[in-house]
Amino acid sequence: MSNNSTLKKITDYFRSNIFEAFSAYNGWKMIFLSKSKGVVSNEMAERYLEIQRYHPQFFYLTERAFLVNFVLLILHPFDRREDSFSLYKVNEKETDDFVNNNNVVIKKLKDLRHKVFAHKDIHTDASDYEIPSVIDLDDFFDKLIIFYNKLTSSVDDSSTIFSNAKEIKRQIELLFMNLYRGEAMRKKEIDIEWVWEKNNKKASDII
Repeated sequence: MSNNSTLKKITDYFRSNIFEAFSAYNGWKMIFLSKSKGVVSNEMAERYLEIQRYHPQFFYLTERAFLVNFVLLILHPFDRREDSFSLYKVNEKETDDFVNNNNVVIKKLKDLRHKVFAHKDIHTDASDYEIPSVIDLDDFFDKLIIFYNKLTSSVDDSSTIFSNAKEIKRQIELLFMNLYRGEAMRKKEIDIEWVWEKNNKKASDII
């Protein structure tokens, strides 16, 4: 396989890798931040929280799965192992510069991966490690996408728009709406059945 073919194979992999990581990040952000009164209005935060309480285990595990998924995947580009795909293999110097310029976020993500998600460090507690702020993560993904497109432009003169990875937020919003509608209908059906239909004092039983 030629060197250019190898580089294209690597950048093709990271196109899907970054898309999946960015999608998972947006999914995590949507579920996690929708409950925050500092992000959405108090009324909407209460509504999102109410909806997530309908199925608490599902939403807890889904939020957690999104978090673990994006943390594990987004570190693939910076893997130093010889037997792994890495952006270092596309351009070592520029990837090294990118990592150094984004070291704070990358180190926090690596700590989560090494000490909490991929392994459980016996000497530390999970609370010792923090998720980078959403502001920092948004900025990191923006910079990573720009950097990735810079690399692919030199490999096969291509660029990728990753904005469709944000579509997961709209899909979760629609899920929230459907659950809210369904719960409202369920409560109305219960009300009709027990307060009305099975009430032996309804008009047709008395008159």
